Amino acid sequence: MAKPIKDTEYLYASARIKSIEKNLLSRERLERMIDARSLEDALKLLSESGWPEITDYTMPAVESVLSDRRSEAFALIRSLAPDGKLADIFLIKYDYHNLKTLLKSELTGENPDDLVIDNGIFPCRQLKVMLQENHFAAMGERMAESVAEARDVLARTQDPQLLDLILDKAMYADMLDLATAFGSAFLENYIILSIDSANLRTVVRLQRMGKGSEILRHALIPGGSVSVSRLLGDITADVIEGAFGASSLAAAAAAGAGALRGENSLASLDLACDNTLLKYLKAAKYVAFGAEPLIGYILAIEAELISVRTVISGRLAGLAADMISERLRETYV
Repeated sequence: MAKPIKDTEYLYASARIKSIEKNLLSRERLERMIDARSLEDALKLLSESGWPEITDYTMPAVESVLSDRRSEAFALIRSLAPDGKLADIFLIKYDYHNLKTLLKSELTGENPDDLVIDNGIFPCRQLKVMLQENHFAAMGERMAESVAEARDVLARTQDPQLLDLILDKAMYADMLDLATAFGSAFLENYIILSIDSANLRTVVRLQRMGKGSEILRHALIPGGSVSVSRLLGDITADVIEGAFGASSLAAAAAAGAGALRGENSLASLDLACDNTLLKYLKAAKYVAFGAEPLIGYILAIEAELISVRTVISGRLAGLAADMISERLRETYV
């Protein structure tokens, strides 16, 4: 077993992250981008915050910048972290995203290149070759087994939702195993909270869609603080609030219960779940040194990318400022 990395070995890395995290976009800066007179003025505010200048006012051009920012952030974490495995815990979800995209493209015949995100542990071209040659030795055992199962299910059912469920379950299991092996209680608890959040969203969505308990049994992800068995059966607003109401997801549970009662939308549930996760991450800012500041920063970057996409896509679509603002998640700073 590898020797655990001591918190003191993160002294330089933590200091470096704390010196740059203040450059993350605040809620106030995002609101100013929403209220700017023009998209050009909004993007100027973004460049004043250290982002590259964006002169092509299209979403493909914006997505290219977002991708570059994500790659730069992961490269920074890899260069700073004493344990190179830290970044892998967050990179692996892009591998699973890309596998979903590539497997679906096998079914539809569509070109997947615009939908893949080349920020995973494996380059997209390598995943393509693995799938083409049915050679998965480089993958972990769980990922390889989930790919084989997902491909078989997709071929038999033509249902991409089932493929998503299979790969999502494997992804969270891999992330939890990696976090546990890494040895950070802060990180492990974040993954557990993420699983709870995913399960809460799933039960509410499937109930709204009128899906039966059988698909719910396949969809729910083990490993959260709320057991899967508690979420099987007849899902009502009261069941949701009973299962999650005493946890940090209480506000999200209320939003989910409200969605089942027809009082609010599923978007309110997603917003509440994302805000709960970011609120948990903010504790990393108050850790003097250790892995926590790096964990908080990389996930804060990913949340920032979502916020920037929300603002720019909203402005390009001509949405009213208040509609864009209500879709914004909490910020890290």
